[in-house]
Amino acid sequence: MSNKNILVKIKAGSVNRANELVYIDAKPKSWFENWHEGDSIMQVSKADENGNPVEDISCQFDSSNRKLYWLSGDIKSGNSALFSIALMESKADSVKKFNIQQKPAHLMINVDDELFARYNYLGVWKPYFWPVNGPSGNVVRGAGGADHPHHTGLYMSYGGHGEGGSANIWSDWDEPPYGPCGKMLHQRFVSFSEGPVYAGFVEETIYVKGNGDIILNETRTARIWFANNNKRFMDLSFETTYPEDIGERQFMLVARINPSMNIPKEGHVENSESQIGRSEIHHQKARWCDFSGKVGHGINGISIFDHPDNPEHPGFWGEIAVPSQMTLLHHPPDELTQGRFRLKYRVYLHDGLTGDANIENWYQNYVSQIETEIIR
Repeated sequence: MSNKNILVKIKAGSVNRANELVYIDAKPKSWFENWHEGDSIMQVSKADENGNPVEDISCQFDSSNRKLYWLSGDIKSGNSALFSIALMESKADSVKKFNIQQKPAHLMINVDDELFARYNYLGVWKPYFWPVNGPSGNVVRGAGGADHPHHTGLYMSYGGHGEGGSANIWSDWDEPPYGPCGKMLHQRFVSFSEGPVYAGFVEETIYVKGNGDIILNETRTARIWFANNNKRFMDLSFETTYPEDIGERQFMLVARINPSMNIPKEGHVENSESQIGRSEIHHQKARWCDFSGKVGHGINGISIFDHPDNPEHPGFWGEIAVPSQMTLLHHPPDELTQGRFRLKYRVYLHDGLTGDANIENWYQNYVSQIETEIIR
């Protein structure tokens, strides 16, 4: 085993960092002379001002993108922290805190042997996450609701009700007035990631019209990680070819909220522009929006963060059919960079109401990428 350590400095910048997910481009074959791909592992440790390791922390190397991930810990704005990376011997009994079980029609995403979310991808009109568990229970509605049964969980949709003649991959009907509807069809999983820091997957899908014509090809990526049990995150990204379709071609990230939150009567709704209440945030632009209310034996919330790289940022928050729904709309520009349309979001699941969850700081964590520097 090599005695060589890599020393990394993390700079908080202008934002307070509170266990943010960070990464560096890793070059273990160059760093460690005894590195054996697929067998060797790296250990990240907090380091003192002299660069000496003082406390080991969990880390995860993703061989598919050659990045090393860990959590930053608490770093105040304007400050920095040092971390040491060393080569360690592989442990056969290493525990995967975040793991994925692939079933015939869905994925089970587990954290500490408890279900965090199920991703349903086969036998459905469009893939969706349900349930999605916050600290005290599921925050989104499941299948078979009395009203609008196609509003299920957390999902990407396309075309709305066919505005301007776009394909409708929103409703789930074969018949008029909105059908025959299109579908998002799972093609394959490119990769899975599991470990002590996060779980994730990369999936390829196609969007088709009601007659089966292909609109676009999509690659979607999901990464699930926890700052702590009361602060849970899903990073979602969607990259598509140009939509071969007419009309508005709107893409919508949607969460149909668990009825227990009782939106809008009792549950709390607030956005980044300090607008409070369902009627106030309806058809407004905002960087983030949060719905919170009773879940299980506690109060939980779900926020969606809109990334500044998304076209039309800040996004437009709509209400389609019912108020107990978060719907964030984006449209592709007329000309795409390198022929690809890209959208990315962060979903934040938290304990307590909006005011308890420090949402604006977590949004800034998301959009202001933490700076890392290898100094030795």
